[in-house]
Amino acid sequence: MSINDRGLKKWQGFFMPEHVAQIKEMWLDDQKIKMPIWDEEQIAEFEQLIRYAKDYNLYVDLSIYNDGFERKITCSVKALDPLKKEIKVVTADGMENIQFDKILNVTVID
Repeated sequence: MSINDRGLKKWQGFFMPEHVAQIKEMWLDDQKIKMPIWDEEQIAEFEQLIRYAKDYNLYVDLSIYNDGFERKITCSVKALDPLKKEIKVVTADGMENIQFDKILNVTVID
């Protein structure tokens, strides 16, 4: 006589949809990163790299803080706005304004 085991299917009935949603939310919260606090030297280095890329029309790889997650884009810098503290970049999806305090890392592509 063989036993027909359903594996983990039989245990899924014990989780209510609210519990599954909470577990997914907890897992998502565990994956989030905290926004680092940069010192003045690091901010100056980011500004220098961005200005260099703008002056010589080079592409940059930007890592951007986006609601607890890191988003990476490759773009070209079109303008710097020191009053609003943002940069205007052109990506594959079009023009985008990025707040300077949301930048995690800048790499110039030569």
